Parts: sequence; structure tokens; C-alpha cells
Amino acid sequence: MTRDEIRTLIQDILADLLDRPSLVVADSTVADDVADWDSINHVRLLIAIERELGFRFTSEEPAGLSNVGQLVDLVQAKLNG
Repeated sequence: MTRDEIRTLIQDILADLLDRPSLVVADSTVADDVADWDSINHVRLLIAIERELGFRFTSEEPAGLSNVGQLVDLVQAKLNG
């Protein structure tokens, strides 16, 4: 998958989780930029990504993420792993 495809997947999953169909995210988007993107929904997002793409994050991998771009990079690394 390309970075754009991964970002779109993350955007679509997050939009569904938060019931915000018009949500648009960029690499620089952080949780504080999106209403209702709290720690619980962050965990739900990670679980949905794992289910969709068929891999598991380690407990350490998502710990240092600060924006969508870093999440895209992590997902891409897991897919190319």
C-alpha cells in the first residue's frame, strides 16, 4: 500500500469510529485537532487497523506516535516488515 492509501484507510476508519463521515486528516493531524479523538478512540483505531490489515502492533510501537503521519509510517513499516 502507498502512504496515501494508508492515510485514506486511517481516515476512513477514524471517520467511522467517530461518526464523522466528512473527516479529513493529513500527516500533521494530531488527536487534539479532531473532536472526540480521545485515548479510548485511539485504541479502537489501532485495533481496527490491525483487524483490517491482519497484523498486530506491539505495545511499544504506537506509544511514541504524535501525528497521523507517524502512524502511516508505522503501518507502512508493519506491512513491509
